[in-house]
Amino acid sequence: MYPHPYPHNGGSMAQPIQYLYNVNYQETDRDLSCLEIKALFDIELEGKVFITTQKKDPSISPFIKNRLDIIYDVASFGAIIEIVEKNRIIADVFNVVYLPLTENDAYLANRRYYCKEVGLRVTGFPNYANPDITFAVAFFNGHWYLGVLNQNNCVWKKHNNRPYSYSSSLNINLAKVLVNLAGNGDFSKKIIDPCCGVGTVLFEGFFSGYNISGRELNEKVSENARINLRHFNYPPKVETGDIRDIQEHYDASIVDLPYGISVETSKAYQMMIVKNALRISDKLVLVSSKDIENDLLKENISITQSCKVTKNMNRDFARYIWICE
Repeated sequence: MYPHPYPHNGGSMAQPIQYLYNVNYQETDRDLSCLEIKALFDIELEGKVFITTQKKDPSISPFIKNRLDIIYDVASFGAIIEIVEKNRIIADVFNVVYLPLTENDAYLANRRYYCKEVGLRVTGFPNYANPDITFAVAFFNGHWYLGVLNQNNCVWKKHNNRPYSYSSSLNINLAKVLVNLAGNGDFSKKIIDPCCGVGTVLFEGFFSGYNISGRELNEKVSENARINLRHFNYPPKVETGDIRDIQEHYDASIVDLPYGISVETSKAYQMMIVKNALRISDKLVLVSSKDIENDLLKENISITQSCKVTKNMNRDFARYIWICE
C-alpha cells in the first residue's frame, strides 16, 4: 500500500477508532456465538452486527465473517462521496466492494454503482482479482459506512485434514470457541487442555496465538497429538501423564470430558478430572456429551455461564458447555 489507506489531511493520517463486525451462524449455534462474542468483546450480541472500539482478527472466531475498519460513518451515500472527494484516499492496488449486513438489504441491488462511485475517487490502481487492500461500503441502522475490509481467512479449516482423528474428537468450530472462552482474546494467559486427546483444541489455540499446552494420559494418543501438531508446524507441547500429577498453575483449563467404550467414563472419574482442572487453573471451560450440571452443583462447583450446542435442528446430539471459576 502507498503510503496508507486512510485519508490524508495536511500530512496527518486518520486512524480508525471503531470497528464493525458481522457474524454468521446456524440457529443451532446462536447461543454459542453469543457466548463467544461476550468472551472476546464483553458485549451482549444482538443480531449479527456489532460495532466496538476493539480490534481483533476475524479469523480468531468461526462465527465472525468480517471486520470493517471504519473510515467514515455518515448519514447518506452522497455524504461519503463528498468527503472522499474532499480528503485524499491513497491505495496502491485496491478494490471496492459492497458489504451487505442484513438479509433484506434494500441497497444491495445498486452495489455496483456504489462501488464504482467510490472507486473513481480513490487514488491508486483498481484490481478486482488481487488487491492489496479492499475498501467496503455498507449500510446499517441508518448509517452509511466506508472502511477497510478484513475477512476471516478460514485457513484454520486445514485442521480438518490432520493425520490422526477420532470419532469423539471435537468439531474444530467448537474447539475455536472453547479457546476463546478460556482466553478471552488475551494471548498472555496460560491455558492447558489436560485431557487433550489428539490435540483438536491445541490446533485452534496455536493458530490464534494463545499460550496453550496439552497433556494426555494415553501414551499412544499423546504421541498422535504431537504428530498432528508437527504436521501443521505447531510446537508439539503435549506431555504424557495424569491430570492429578500436574503441579503448575494456569489461567484457564479446557476439558472435554472423555466418553466412549475405550476410556474411563464413570461419574467419579469425571468429577476427579473436573476437580483437578479447577485445582490447577483459575477458570475451567468444561464440555460434556451429557448434562452433568446437577453433579457439578452437588460438588459446590460455581458455574458462571453455560450453553448447550446441538448438532442439528433435530437435537439428536448435544454438547454441554460450562464455564466454572
